[in-house]
Amino acid sequence: MMHSSHALLLAASLMTTAGSAIALETSLDLPPPLVLNLEPDVCEMPPALTELGLRDAVQVALCKAPNVQQAAIAIEESLANLDAANAKYLPTLNANADVSRIGKHVKYPDHAARNYDLHAYSGNARLGLNWLLFDSGQRSAQYDNAHAKLSAALYSKVLVSRDQAITVADSYYKARSATASATAARAAATRAEKNFHATQRLREGGVGSISDELLAKVAWQRHLVDSETKATAAEVTKIALVTAIGLPGQTRISLAVSNDAAAAITTARPATTRSTIDEQITAAIRNHPRLAAARANTQAAKAEAQAIEAQHQPKISLQADRHLGITPPANAVARENVNSWSVGLTVHIPIFDGQATRYATDAARARTRAARETERTVQLEEELKLLTDFNHMSSAAQKNTLLRDAETSAEQAYRSAQIRYQQGVGTAVELLKAQDELANIQQAVIDVHYELLAAQFRIAIALDALPAAHVDDH
Repeated sequence: MMHSSHALLLAASLMTTAGSAIALETSLDLPPPLVLNLEPDVCEMPPALTELGLRDAVQVALCKAPNVQQAAIAIEESLANLDAANAKYLPTLNANADVSRIGKHVKYPDHAARNYDLHAYSGNARLGLNWLLFDSGQRSAQYDNAHAKLSAALYSKVLVSRDQAITVADSYYKARSATASATAARAAATRAEKNFHATQRLREGGVGSISDELLAKVAWQRHLVDSETKATAAEVTKIALVTAIGLPGQTRISLAVSNDAAAAITTARPATTRSTIDEQITAAIRNHPRLAAARANTQAAKAEAQAIEAQHQPKISLQADRHLGITPPANAVARENVNSWSVGLTVHIPIFDGQATRYATDAARARTRAARETERTVQLEEELKLLTDFNHMSSAAQKNTLLRDAETSAEQAYRSAQIRYQQGVGTAVELLKAQDELANIQQAVIDVHYELLAAQFRIAIALDALPAAHVDDH
């Protein structure tokens, strides 16, 4: 849908420029859009969204999010400005008409025979044409300026869509992470409850001590509080996700359940060699819509400077006029019927304007230089952002592997401590420590897992490596 909308706007732009042989033709080199195969009814989803996957969340956001809609409206405005710039190549035609009834009563007290009354009509119709034939390139520069701004608006729409997808993905993974944390906290509370009951039974049997029972009870209560806290945090992250999608905050949603908690996002994996990564980063930055929009803004600033400079250059206009009029005898020697026309050229040569045009041109050229520096800033920022994401992904992948091994060890340590305590050779402190260590490791596994998924998603968006039908985490 995004791809087709950009194609329609591009076609509209080209149709507009084709209407004038004088207008300059400049192609819009659009970046590859973020294609997610939006369903026709994606914007008509019910208020309660159940089993919401990442792909569906992004789809709804690209229809509902206010900033995406604002970007689309900005394209419409830029396209209208381009049409207005193109229309300046056409002549202007103006028609004026007036009609009036005249009544006049003249009385000579000393010469009554000369008194008279006059009733007449007066009318005029005028048709004027003005066509600017030569303007030293001012209209051409204005057209280039509008065309560059349209190009920047199109790139900005792609950029906003990408950023919105990343924002939704980040909120989605935070919600998934918070939900998984709440589930793990409930499981930890259940383990703590079982351990408490085990110490209670041992104490009642005369084997355990009251201190072991109290320590286990405190640990259980602490896990209950942690479970409640994380359950609330999970609901808050869902509200944040709903807001990021662009829906009312009270909209109820439920997240899709992953079949594999360790599943990674299905994306085209970036290469791991240093040279290949550098090539991918270079290509991604070169085609990045934010940098392309900055280049278009530079072109717009350059065209603006040319248009301002052309204001103080000679102009040649064609003028034509046709006049039809009826003048009553009260305003002339006798009734007049006028039928006149004129055709001619007008040459306008500015001589001195207090150097206002020069100063305005200097200011516009300074804006052009500033726009070029903005290009460099954008390039450096996007390179830093992409390199940071690569490093985060690499680090998260390594931590994920290490934590998975640590989780296995923590589970074994917990089972061993549980068995030792039940057999009377282990202590409650040892059991509770293993219990807490397992809970902490499981939480770290969840955090790193979704950190890895979010980094992979951002890189996939930047490299245009996101498959249309597999934008999800399961």
